[in-house]
Amino acid sequence: MKKYRCLLPIALLIFFPVLLRAQTLDSMMNVYANNYPQEKIHIQFDKNMYNSGETIWFKAYIFSGADPSLYSKNFFAELSDPNGNIIQRKVYPITESSTAGNFDLPKEVKFRHLHFRAYTTWMTNFDTAFYYEKDIRIYDKKLDSAGTVTLVPRQIHLEFFPEGGDLVAGTESVVAFKANDQFGLPVSVKGVIQDKTGKEILSFAPDHDGMGKFMVSPDKGDVLTAVWKDDKGIEHRTELPEVKSSGAVLRVIPSNQKVLFSVARSSDGGPELQHLIIIAHMHQHLVYKAKINLEDNFMSGGTIPTSQLPSGVLQLTVFSSDLRPLAERVVFVNNHEFLFTPEIAVQMKGLARRAKNSLVIDVPDTMRSNLSLSVTDATADGEFPGDDNIISRLLVTGELRGYVHNPAYYFSGTADSLMSHLDLVMLTHGWRRFKWDNVAKGITPVIKNPEQNYLSIKVDVLGIDPYKISKDESLLVLLSKKGSGGPGLNPISVPHLSGSKFGLAGMVFFDTVSLYYQFSVNRALSSQAAVTFNNGLYKGFRMSKPLNSSFEGWTAEDSAYLRRNRYYVQEIERTTPINGQKVTELAAATVKAHVKSDKEKLDERYASGMFSGGDATVFDLVNDPLASAMMDIFMYLQGKVAGLQITPGQGPGGVPALSWRGGTPTLYLNEMQVDAQQLQSTPVSDIAMVKVFRPGSGVGFGGGGGGTIAVYTKKGGDDNRVDPNAKGLDKVLLLGYSSPKEFYSPNYLENSALNESSDLRTTLFWKPYVLTDKDNKHVIVDFFNNDITKKMRVVLEGFNEDGKLTRVEKIIQ
Repeated sequence: MKKYRCLLPIALLIFFPVLLRAQTLDSMMNVYANNYPQEKIHIQFDKNMYNSGETIWFKAYIFSGADPSLYSKNFFAELSDPNGNIIQRKVYPITESSTAGNFDLPKEVKFRHLHFRAYTTWMTNFDTAFYYEKDIRIYDKKLDSAGTVTLVPRQIHLEFFPEGGDLVAGTESVVAFKANDQFGLPVSVKGVIQDKTGKEILSFAPDHDGMGKFMVSPDKGDVLTAVWKDDKGIEHRTELPEVKSSGAVLRVIPSNQKVLFSVARSSDGGPELQHLIIIAHMHQHLVYKAKINLEDNFMSGGTIPTSQLPSGVLQLTVFSSDLRPLAERVVFVNNHEFLFTPEIAVQMKGLARRAKNSLVIDVPDTMRSNLSLSVTDATADGEFPGDDNIISRLLVTGELRGYVHNPAYYFSGTADSLMSHLDLVMLTHGWRRFKWDNVAKGITPVIKNPEQNYLSIKVDVLGIDPYKISKDESLLVLLSKKGSGGPGLNPISVPHLSGSKFGLAGMVFFDTVSLYYQFSVNRALSSQAAVTFNNGLYKGFRMSKPLNSSFEGWTAEDSAYLRRNRYYVQEIERTTPINGQKVTELAAATVKAHVKSDKEKLDERYASGMFSGGDATVFDLVNDPLASAMMDIFMYLQGKVAGLQITPGQGPGGVPALSWRGGTPTLYLNEMQVDAQQLQSTPVSDIAMVKVFRPGSGVGFGGGGGGTIAVYTKKGGDDNRVDPNAKGLDKVLLLGYSSPKEFYSPNYLENSALNESSDLRTTLFWKPYVLTDKDNKHVIVDFFNNDITKKMRVVLEGFNEDGKLTRVEKIIQ
């Protein structure tokens, strides 16, 4: 665990007695650091561009501050289309601060980009700007039938960022600027700054990647305008931020093992500008605090020693005497201590067709390390300007808002120019995890989704008074994994928590499991009430953020890799026989009148009294293979019943609103009236049948004027044969973690029928877990080339138990 020692101010400042509010600030910072840790995620993908029908392999690393996170247990990954519709969602358990998974792409993607988003349950309680987000490049032949790259016209933006936040009249300020297009790619611009009379004050041009800075001393009432030309010579005009008549200006200079700062105030302003407080914090830990007396002086400064801090983003904030934030600035501290250096040796090189390759990974450190390795065709895969690596992500971009162009560049060496350019990134990107008003008032974040201890078996008994449930009651559960049969039954006792709720946490199981259950005291409870089960997982989002429409086109940087992926697709088509592409229509079967349909059988099995038969729309979820993929029953029903309006609830897990012909449908679970929240919490995998009665059907209490929705949970023997060791017990299905998929690596030294087909893999090898320790510091990796690759790209990323990071890239040719 990294140590964040509070550093004493060593600048010559004039101090005054510590105020009670300042003490509140100190104590609240400790509360945030200890009770509300902030997590960030890095993803290593096997490659950076995919063809339709391929598999996206990934390894996730979860950190909190400068350390591997030991907090979260559940990891969520989503793949969505450019409109924000979530195509696939996966949930994986986190172990050793990491997890691994995959998404299988369909044969036709129909989009040039898909959006990947990842987060933990704990992260959903805070700003979504700090989720992991990445746009995945996809090559689909149907979108490239002309064989050309579509270049999208650029829209150029120029923004100005006064250091500390504001331009203040009569006070010299640094103003940073950033010019980029709609992709976030940098644009070279040049121009002048004019005052309100049109007089030119200064000229400006970028220092690096469209970013630069200049000094300006605005007067009261000044209106500053930038007149500039883009790289095509087209002239633009952009107003700078408003000049404030009073305030404070913060200037910061990062240096070797220290940060220099100065604070200046305007001549106007009340006594709240004469006594200021400056703090510095990293990863929510307060590391520096000083009080500045500007009663007799307009400016003072100091030095923050940083040699004992971990490398990372340090935030400085200046407060007025009443703890109102006046200025903020982020700066990067680089103590060059964050790396460890494994070596990759090529023990056997094979670039011939299906030749064997052997790599030796040597980790000289005795500490445990957690690594992942990918080997790809280097001509079809490579670095793109916007791509992160584990170092730039966990040290910089995981802490900032917005797109950072070519972030890995800032860690490509130790030159002073790299630090100067990185400081431009700090000046032009937003950062704020704190709402200072809440901190000053002692208000802590609202935790709506506490972190779970892996999966749970959560049980709710509905339709019966809780007092009828004995305090000594428990639920005996026999858990059977998919395809395990009798010997796989695992007995579990689920304790009674309170009221109608039972629960047990700390479970890990994959895919769908069968639960055979029975109450231990009152065995008739399951027939007297509706018993619902869920796995305790966070429900997730219904939508992702839409992509910028400009991403529908390709940029020039993509073209070389695009051509190579096009070649792979053409080779696959040339070498793969076209079989089974014609769809045979089956002749319609003649149904005899006395044969009942599956829906009629379900209705007889489940519905009774006024709910049986009738003019209803019946949904058979037992025989619907897509039903279990739905988040809840309302998502399943959405758009399936004419006239029934289902409006999703606000935010993740929000309860939907229902309306039908101006009324609200009445809801039933196993013919017991429930509310929408209770029905939403019933896992879709538990549901056998849904009957929807139109308004005015007369079904349900009150006549069903707004319509009636009756949901029935599965009974034993519905979709799977009952295990012979669990006869007489009720049964439900419970969804577990997403099933892990193993990367297939062929062995061409073996005589196998699988080796007879063409090998056109673009990912030659993927190993998400390369684990080393003091007794296992050398790892040998063997793999085989495909049919056409002549240049291989090897990438190794990971961390050790001390939180140090590594990235090693090697080209084999």
